[in-house]
Amino acid sequence: MQHFLRTFIAVLVFSSSGFSQTAVDSLRLPLAKTKKFDAWFAKDKADHLIASSFLVGLGYYAAKQELDRSHPAACNSAVVFSLSLGIAKELYDGTSKTGTPSWKDLVADMAGIGLAYALISVGKD
Repeated sequence: MQHFLRTFIAVLVFSSSGFSQTAVDSLRLPLAKTKKFDAWFAKDKADHLIASSFLVGLGYYAAKQELDRSHPAACNSAVVFSLSLGIAKELYDGTSKTGTPSWKDLVADMAGIGLAYALISVGKD
C-alpha cells in the first residue's frame, strides 16, 4: 500500500510540475465584461416593473383563489414570490455571461411590487 501511495504522489507531482512551468499567454485570458450604462428610465426598467407587477398578481391569485388563503397571507405570499424571482434573476445575471446585474433593476422590481400591492389593496373584496 505504501508503494502504491508513493507512486501515486510521484505521478501527481511529476504531472503537475509540467503545468506550473508554462508561460501564461495574455491573449488567452478572458476579458472582463464591460459594464454598459444603466439608465434609470429605460425599457429594461419598464420590463422589470411590469414583470414584477404581473408576478405579484399571479402569486396573489394563486394564493387567494387556488390555495384559499386570507387576503393578508395572499399579499405576503405574492410579494415574496415576485421579489424572490427578481433577486434570482439578478443573481443569474451576475453569474452567467449573458447579462449584467443591476441594483437599479431590483429597484424597478420593488416599484412594480409596490404598484401591484397598492392595486390589490384598493381592489380588496
